[in-house]
Amino acid sequence: MLNQTMLYETKVLESRQKIVRIELHNLRNIPITPPPYRDLPKTEGALLLEVETSDGIVGWSTSGYTHHVVVDLINKYIAPRIIEQGADPFRTERIPMLFDRHTYERPLGRALISALAMIDIACWDIKGKTLGKPVHHLLGGARDRVPVYVTHGAAYDGAPVYTAKELAAEAKHLADLGVTHLKNTVGRQAVPDPYDDYNRMAAMREAVGPNVRLSMDGNLRMSLPDAVKLCTLCEELDISFIEEPIHYNEPANLAHLRSRTSIRVAAAENEKFSAKDLLCAGAIDILQPNVNNDGGFTAGLRSANLARAFNVALGHGNGNGPHNIALHAGVANGGLVEYHFHKWMAYNAIFKEVPQPDEGYLNVSQEPGLGLEPKDGLIQEFKVS
Repeated sequence: MLNQTMLYETKVLESRQKIVRIELHNLRNIPITPPPYRDLPKTEGALLLEVETSDGIVGWSTSGYTHHVVVDLINKYIAPRIIEQGADPFRTERIPMLFDRHTYERPLGRALISALAMIDIACWDIKGKTLGKPVHHLLGGARDRVPVYVTHGAAYDGAPVYTAKELAAEAKHLADLGVTHLKNTVGRQAVPDPYDDYNRMAAMREAVGPNVRLSMDGNLRMSLPDAVKLCTLCEELDISFIEEPIHYNEPANLAHLRSRTSIRVAAAENEKFSAKDLLCAGAIDILQPNVNNDGGFTAGLRSANLARAFNVALGHGNGNGPHNIALHAGVANGGLVEYHFHKWMAYNAIFKEVPQPDEGYLNVSQEPGLGLEPKDGLIQEFKVS
């Protein structure tokens, strides 16, 4: 009993550590592996946050919102206030309260929410390292691996949009490597064309056969009529879900689309409307919070509970999959995590160890914290002012 009491008191003392340093590193021109049949992109940038405590424990995170304004926002505004207040990294509900309601909601909006999400994620990394537990165990520990899908065929650095033939070839290549679920972007034309998108998805289905799941991502580009037409055309292709097809994620329009198709509708990665708006409108089959954009793991838990209350599936649809793994492994209703080929290559280039798809799943790190530690010398080599 004495030993257990001493252990408890030790953990309590450890949890009283303070945040003493916060630094956001703006990294650019990091070499990455390009897509299978293209030469670009071959470099990527990232915002890498470092949070250090009075006990010398360092937590790390990245951002889903890479605008340069976030660098000054954290380094010149958020960090000084958190350090001045002697904030405890374990009190992750308290830290956002250091910033008054008006500042939080406007005028900084998404930039501030994304910045505070980075702080929250790094604090959860610190919690795990302090207690010797992986973050997904602290979030509930529901499972140690999560299902994954791979997003591919996205053109960057001014490269032309993939043709249907290129998409089919890349899809087959990935399927031959053992990928069990693929997603591709639709609506990329200057004027979205449901018939062209159908032809592209049909070419992928023919290339991979009936046993590989296919999904679509609209990136908020379509009108309601175009989205309805595309889903009507694609139902014969056995599409698993369509993500954020309609401008602004307007709940009424998504609800109408959902009433017109058997393809499941997913949204909430890009929030024009709140998760509550989408759920109350009956607009979605899958709620997709992104911890890197939407308030970190602390807010992610609230989203997971909302989805569970409405009996709606939880999923993930953003390039920050390696951080979102912990949420979906931690909560009972965790679901699919996105392996965005381009963004995942950036994670591979930044961190020493990153989970990789294995027969349709990602094995979650069992290291204390998040298990995402930057490579030696990375910051010194690629940081810009």
